[in-house]
Amino acid sequence: MPFRIAVVQQHGNPGKPEENRDKAIHFARQAFDQGADVILFHEELLVGYSPDRWSLAEPVDGATTQAFQTLLNDTDSLIIYGLTEREGEDYYISAPVVSAAGVVANYRKTHLWWAEGGLRYEPTYYRPGNRLVTFQHKGHLCGIMICYDGDFPEMTRAYANLGCSVVFWMNNRGSRGHAEVKDLSYRNSMIIAASCCCGPDEVGNICRGGSNITDADGSLLSEIWDKEGVIVADVDPAKALDMRSKNPWYKGQRPELYYRIAGAQAAQ
Repeated sequence: MPFRIAVVQQHGNPGKPEENRDKAIHFARQAFDQGADVILFHEELLVGYSPDRWSLAEPVDGATTQAFQTLLNDTDSLIIYGLTEREGEDYYISAPVVSAAGVVANYRKTHLWWAEGGLRYEPTYYRPGNRLVTFQHKGHLCGIMICYDGDFPEMTRAYANLGCSVVFWMNNRGSRGHAEVKDLSYRNSMIIAASCCCGPDEVGNICRGGSNITDADGSLLSEIWDKEGVIVADVDPAKALDMRSKNPWYKGQRPELYYRIAGAQAAQ
């Protein structure tokens, strides 16, 4: 069954979770008015890269999840948002998938960004997740990536190998436009919804956004740059799986050649 994806592009506004939550609820209502089945927000929606991240972090079933859950009442829609998650003494960059009944799934960023100093040197502040996460919506299997995760093409390929037809990819960086998404889409016959923040970041650099929804053949369905807003597109996950069965960039691969090497490296 086809469904409608909405991607929200919102100012990063680091360190102001209440303002960001209120604005996200406003945009989510706009998305529902346009018939959205799944709404995707950006990475670390509430807190961003703030020196107060630890004190502002929430548990996965905290105030923001509860607010979204209330908003979703009497619907079968889903909201996926970027959470600075606290679990005991540990902190994660997470992506809860929320329904009216509660948390359906929670993905924790598996590849922490390390090539930058200061607040964006993520290993200082967070633990990495250690597994891929999938969830079902309207009979279709979906996966989640967070920012740097998706820069490793193996992530999208792994979700394709798991049978996913849609990947939701949230980001908090300068931009993540269609030009960075299309190859992953068409080589894996994967529908990809990519979100990114816009506006000034924690040091005043301007993020342009480029949030987009890209079809399984790599074609652009919708994109937004340099402003806040909501984009929507109807997608057909069953068609993506059919395309994959005929895709020479997917079907021609010989994974036994690479996985043996990867396994040996991991064991070292």
